[in-house]
Amino acid sequence: MKTDPRTRYTRQIITTAFWQLLRQKPVEKITVKEVCALAQINRGTFYRHFRDCYDLMEQLEEQALEQLDKTLASTQNRGVKAVVLSMLQKLQNDEDFLAVLARQSPNNAFLHRVVGHCFAYMDLCLDTAARNESDDGWREMQNTFLFAGASGVMSYWLHSGRKAPPEQVAAAIAALCTGAAGVEPPASSQ
Repeated sequence: MKTDPRTRYTRQIITTAFWQLLRQKPVEKITVKEVCALAQINRGTFYRHFRDCYDLMEQLEEQALEQLDKTLASTQNRGVKAVVLSMLQKLQNDEDFLAVLARQSPNNAFLHRVVGHCFAYMDLCLDTAARNESDDGWREMQNTFLFAGASGVMSYWLHSGRKAPPEQVAAAIAALCTGAAGVEPPASSQ
């Protein structure tokens, strides 16, 4: 769906104003009134494009995930480390987009979505459909463990100021993921 230049311009100035505020405080503290004042528009104009600041944030998150998917697609068949490194470099270099969204999202919800997209491109055997029926949920437990671990490491890295180089963090996540993916389920105690 194409939009006319005036609509694109209006959405852009609203988004720019929102970004300026989001860098300073969390989304729950941003009001439509503040966005409108900064963008120099009236509230009716804002509401023609977005329901509220949360709707604006959600649309920006979707755009960020689309951009991330484009980045990750180029690394899809190059292994876990390449995929994770690609994502971490995007978070490192794109301060105005992914990193701000990931840090501002309540309960790391957006970061979990980012990691989920990352896992979709990983060259690991993480597919729950491929699990053996007799594994008693082992593959699902493994996937949950890997996902939570990768999310936790990335969250720590983002919230601690991204001090470690992305290459080091990617190598750690890849080692942990590939090591855990190769672990066999424990013997049944029956």
